[in-house]
Amino acid sequence: MKRLLALILAAMLLLPMVSASAIEDCHRVKVTKKDTTQKNKSIVRRWTVDTVLDSVDEELGVIADEYVARLAPTLQKAGNNTSKNPRLDVVTRHSRTGLTWMSFLVQARTTYHRDLIAQEIQSRTFDMTTGERIWLTDIFDAESQGWDILEAAVREQATAYWPEVAPDAEALEALCTRQALSETDFTLHGMSLVLHIPAEKLYPGKTTLLEITLMYPDIRPYMTERAQVETDNLSYYKTVALTFDDGPSRTNTSLTLNALTEVGARVTFFVLGNRIGEYDDLVQREHDEGHAVASHNWNHNNVSKTKASTLRAMVGKCDTAMIAAIGLPTRYNRVPYGLYNQMINAKTGWPLIQWSLDTYDWRGLSSAKVLSRVKKEISDGDIILCHDIKDNTPKSAKAIANYLAEEGYILLTIDELFAKDGVKLEGDRVYYRCVDGDTSIKKK
Repeated sequence: MKRLLALILAAMLLLPMVSASAIEDCHRVKVTKKDTTQKNKSIVRRWTVDTVLDSVDEELGVIADEYVARLAPTLQKAGNNTSKNPRLDVVTRHSRTGLTWMSFLVQARTTYHRDLIAQEIQSRTFDMTTGERIWLTDIFDAESQGWDILEAAVREQATAYWPEVAPDAEALEALCTRQALSETDFTLHGMSLVLHIPAEKLYPGKTTLLEITLMYPDIRPYMTERAQVETDNLSYYKTVALTFDDGPSRTNTSLTLNALTEVGARVTFFVLGNRIGEYDDLVQREHDEGHAVASHNWNHNNVSKTKASTLRAMVGKCDTAMIAAIGLPTRYNRVPYGLYNQMINAKTGWPLIQWSLDTYDWRGLSSAKVLSRVKKEISDGDIILCHDIKDNTPKSAKAIANYLAEEGYILLTIDELFAKDGVKLEGDRVYYRCVDGDTSIKKK
């Protein structure tokens, strides 16, 4: 039945199509998870994706099953029945681009006392109307300048992690050969191609993922004609960035991340610097699951009452904490309460991200009321404000993402939202949204 549906979808794609009013049927995915407690009280969580193609489900299932079979027996015996027990999470993330392509990243994350001690990954990209696997060589032909751009991105972005530590030079050279690049795990998203490299390949002892991100506007001219069609998302979809402030929170951020995994959404988290140390595992998970992670100042105070010198010193504190968690400093910031004038006057140097749609979830609104506000106020290029510390946020996040997909939107990170229009984020400037390059406050 799934094969018949895929053939029907393929035939439909031969008809002229300008834009998508809703998520394509071939992009629909159902995601479930199952927890298993082993005899030694360690936990195994196995996520399963159900797509329109049995062949895709089977291939991804084989990868996930192999991880479980090989790694579950290695989990240490738990000392008690707390959430800090040793655990293995095998999750399959999904993302879509164009009208037929989808990417999947199977991650096996082994944690002990919440610390990530090992991580393995495998990626797949498919044409979801035929089941054909898409390789990087299908995106860039042999003579494409795109390979040189990929190599330059790996060298620049991989070495940006842990600024005070030099990567293994020999390993870096090995990763940058044409053969190695063509075999690197990658995924495609709303506005970016991301290469995924386990940090331990370049930084022994580090367990996070190196996310090498190339924005479509920078690489589409060098793609094959077929890949250009499948990455021309501005012709098919409206765009929006979903953002979350005030975290991390042990329970609600974890549940929000689970909800985002279910719907295949990438978002941006603005985290408080003074919470990173206690919840560094969650910040690392946000990063490793493909979300953008930015700063929300060191603490949630009123900056209008803070000295300029204190605000400038705060930048270093936030960067130090962020680097300890994910290896990277802060790229941009959202000021608590949106009070950006003092930050600009202090010349902190951060691009300052505001919002154009406030869900008012911080008032404790129900998920239904939060979604109602989104339905009423949403427009192309919006930045939506939510808070991942609220009890209703996991449910709201899933509802918002599903609604937007059905309304013809594709979710982008903050980086992607501005990159789509070629907007370079500048320090001490304020950004509210991005639609055709307009970043000003949205007029009612």
